Amino acid sequence: MTNWPAIWAVFAGGLVAGAYLTKVAPAIPGLRDELGLTLVESGFIATMFNLMGMLVGMLAGVLCDRLGHKRIALAGLIILCLGGVLGALAWGYASLLVARFLEGVGFIAFTVSAVALMNAAAATPRERAKALGLWSAYMPTGGTIALLLAPALIAVSGWRGLWLFLALAALLSAVALARLVPASRYGGVSSMRLIAESLARPANIAMAALFAFYVAQWTSIMIWLPTFLIDEHRLSSEAAALATALYVLVNAPANLTGGWLLSRGVPRGTLIVAGALIAAVCEIGMLSAGLPPALRYALVLAFSFSAGMIPASIFSGLPLHAKTPAHIGTGNGIVMQASQIGQFLGPLALAWIATRFGGWSASLWGLLAFAAGAVACGVAIGAIENRIRT
Repeated sequence: MTNWPAIWAVFAGGLVAGAYLTKVAPAIPGLRDELGLTLVESGFIATMFNLMGMLVGMLAGVLCDRLGHKRIALAGLIILCLGGVLGALAWGYASLLVARFLEGVGFIAFTVSAVALMNAAAATPRERAKALGLWSAYMPTGGTIALLLAPALIAVSGWRGLWLFLALAALLSAVALARLVPASRYGGVSSMRLIAESLARPANIAMAALFAFYVAQWTSIMIWLPTFLIDEHRLSSEAAALATALYVLVNAPANLTGGWLLSRGVPRGTLIVAGALIAAVCEIGMLSAGLPPALRYALVLAFSFSAGMIPASIFSGLPLHAKTPAHIGTGNGIVMQASQIGQFLGPLALAWIATRFGGWSASLWGLLAFAAGAVACGVAIGAIENRIRT
């Protein structure tokens, strides 16, 4: 019988992790005013999460497979809490950067463990697809909650109050996970063997590359959308922020829809290819100057929804393609590491293209290259799973 209380407890932790990921953006004006941060220093505070994932994603996955998924997940939430408290007490750039470093450690520790905990709590393949589809919505849902709540919290108690509020949420999530989620009994495989055997699975490599291509598109649009709307369409900063929050929010039901379609038997490769192709068409339209602004923004939302089918396909595929349940965390670590690389490099690449080759419309070629990579990965994953079935 599927343990839905455990699944919801893990998802609650994911909401907190997603909120930690986006909390810096609305707090940057307050951080700069109080701590005297430059734009570059503010950027480093925001991207420390990505740097941690780029460096230690696979290592975190190995640790959770070796030491226990629940144990590492709990450690991740507690570290998130401690990082938040330290950040709330920060007295300057260096101390805030250390706090953000700790938060990055906690984030990657929790997220690489969560897929294995979700997988263990689901009793059937159909329920597993639903549960992992739910998990794939943790970032856009938690991130949107933070973006919407942050202005009110900052107005009442400043950015430090936002930090403390999320630290308390992380602590409460740790308590819920400790009480409701059973420990998974894996282990006994050496670290080097976990790495070698996980890297030897072609589907793991394809899913890691797919996630990198996906987040390179989705994150780039999220980061640069406010600038685009303000510069190109003369929107106010408040309207641009709201439009960006809606873009993030639309991704969450898409993740759930992807999990539902997989649970109804839609092939993973087909879902990935369809989502990536529709996303590419939306990218062409959203950067076409001949279309009216309202239609272009509608295509931005359509892109977020169609591309949102991809994370559910990846997270539900990890248990299927792991050699054993003891390899799930390592496989997820590989995927998360690739994801963080895509989040870090994608926005930089598109900004460079736009600057060098004539504005935002030129960045379309970068977006389409990422979409083509996603389609190729979807075809490869479909071929691998067809071989498994036959």
